[in-house]
Amino acid sequence: MFGSRRYRQRIADLTARVELLVDQRDTARKDAADYLGAAKRTAARNVRLSAQLEAVRPPAPLRDALTYTGRIARLARTVARLRQALAAETRRADRLQDRLDDACGITQPAVDAGAMWQHRRSDRPKEDMR
Repeated sequence: MFGSRRYRQRIADLTARVELLVDQRDTARKDAADYLGAAKRTAARNVRLSAQLEAVRPPAPLRDALTYTGRIARLARTVARLRQALAAETRRADRLQDRLDDACGITQPAVDAGAMWQHRRSDRPKEDMR
């Protein structure tokens, strides 16, 4: 006939392979059509659900309040942290001022004793009583 037994066997193997590939192609086409249909149904359902979500969405002022709640909480924590930092820096500045006062001799008792010397001056100008 048309050649040797090996040649006929090779033709039979290739024919079987082609039939298998055709079956896989047909299955893939069917699966693709099924997936496309499912995707279309899902898209249509998403459109309906989006419309329903818009219908139940809170009004703009309430939505804004809900949106800003988290932001307000973060800002409140930041303000508290900044207040603590300010208090720490104020304490530090006060300590440094005390050290400067000590270095300049302002904290000596003699300075405190003469604090009111302006009021006790003998040559102090008299206030007009007009």
